[in-house]
Amino acid sequence: MIKKQLLVVEDDPTIQRVVKQTLVTAGFTVTQAFNARETQSQLMATLPDLLVLDLGLPDEDGVALLKKIRLANHVPVLVLTARDQTQDKLKLFEIGVDDYVTKPFEPLELVARVRAILSRTYDTTGVGKGQLHCGELTVDLDAKTVTKAGEGLHLSQKEYALLSLFVQHPQKVLTYDVLLRNIWGTHLLQGQSDTLRVTMAHLRRKIGTNAGQQYIGTDVGVGYRWLAPVEQAQYFKQ
Repeated sequence: MIKKQLLVVEDDPTIQRVVKQTLVTAGFTVTQAFNARETQSQLMATLPDLLVLDLGLPDEDGVALLKKIRLANHVPVLVLTARDQTQDKLKLFEIGVDDYVTKPFEPLELVARVRAILSRTYDTTGVGKGQLHCGELTVDLDAKTVTKAGEGLHLSQKEYALLSLFVQHPQKVLTYDVLLRNIWGTHLLQGQSDTLRVTMAHLRRKIGTNAGQQYIGTDVGVGYRWLAPVEQAQYFKQ
């Protein structure tokens, strides 16, 4: 089995050492970053399978850094921070974090949460979910990228999450409720259904059509379904 590569971002050397030792002992490969600048560099250099992110960085607030990361990268993120206010957590889930652990933390819980995120993102054999081809559209579930006719598409975090969910469940109606729970989580506010419709409109515009036909169909009053045939090409992450 290929070891999963984790990037741990923490400015406190003592905590960084404990987190690294915990995750290495659990069987992961760990790269370290101590500030925002190093984080952005390591993201490009190591292509981690998961990011463990502290928010109190010396050169930039972790929330601001996460927003920058989400503009171009959909790597799973587990936030590890001393901030424990509900409003902070809601903001982070809205930005697109996958989980949230408050310091001081229990090492076994951290490992369990990391494994849970990886299990949701990658299959249990250690092989990534690979590339899904839909006509000219290619969704790389390992690299978290989308291309059409070889050209990269820039999608927001929510747009990418919707697209990846659709292509993994082709021809199946995904109800509004299923989409809202899976993409926006349990932290929904009144009016989120309108947010879903707007996000869907943006996604449809960006991915265009497949041989003149829409990729995503609408079941009025129920939800949406992916219409295009999907072909999968599994590969091992180098």
